Amino acid sequence: MQNILRALRIVPIASLLLFAHPVAGLELAWPVGATQVLAQRDNVADFLIATGPAEAGGRPPTRALDGDLLQEIWRLPAAAEDIARLVADLRAQLTAQGYEITFACADRACGGFDFRFALPIPPAPEMFVDLGKFHYIAARRMAPAEDLALTISAGGQAGYVHIARVGAGAGAGAQAPMVAVIAAPPAAEQADLIAELAATGHAVLEDLEFETGASALSGDRYLDLVSLAGWLAAEPGRKIALVGHTDATGALERNIALSEARAAAVRQSLITDYGVSPAQVSAAGVGYLAPRATNATPEGREANRRVEVVLVSQ
Repeated sequence: MQNILRALRIVPIASLLLFAHPVAGLELAWPVGATQVLAQRDNVADFLIATGPAEAGGRPPTRALDGDLLQEIWRLPAAAEDIARLVADLRAQLTAQGYEITFACADRACGGFDFRFALPIPPAPEMFVDLGKFHYIAARRMAPAEDLALTISAGGQAGYVHIARVGAGAGAGAQAPMVAVIAAPPAAEQADLIAELAATGHAVLEDLEFETGASALSGDRYLDLVSLAGWLAAEPGRKIALVGHTDATGALERNIALSEARAAAVRQSLITDYGVSPAQVSAAGVGYLAPRATNATPEGREANRRVEVVLVSQ
């Protein structure tokens, strides 16, 4: 595959027409085909930039910064094998423009799930972070003063770069953001599914939606799948089974087939959309034989249409 870095075009972040006022300083060269999918300016307090890796079960050490914030996300035509070269190129560009790299880490050495969800990095689908294949770079420039954090990862055939710049001029002159941000939920909310799975060995993927008689997922953004994919990527030896369930509408044989199809649809989404290894996840269905609510009401039937994740191997 042709490497994405063979032909760079200069896209100065500082001079993008998304903003009425330029931002002095940083200019990065992006691969041909790079697309900006998010741009937002804010004035913030306590924006966290990591200064070291997270230890097991803990949060990473951080610096809390106040001031003007510029956040951007870029999506690149990249496969996972291109990311290391992209990271090296971005580091070289930062150094050449007067930034000092204050901390950098990659993959599980960063601290995996605990590291990623302790930091203000937007969630999928805008920003995808494969916890087994990502890089983090923190840098600082003295004049004009600015702190910066980059998170670089890949999912499918796309690369993702989140840039956060905090400094005196990073938000100057900005009005409303030109691209709306879908804010990440608090780390505690993201961790609820994983905590339940670790404590009990099973958990329901609560934010999935299925219509009666349908096996396809009815939405396109599921934070439970983001969390589950990150947890699996952090430890390749972990394995799960997805178990589909239906309401009691129709014959048992048909509902078992439907529940199997629902579990298979979720498995395929984890593999295709979130980068989970096929060897880590299996799928099965039990129809309406394990309800968690009454099938006598619409609300109960909706609760019974679900997919549950079961821990098979830690």
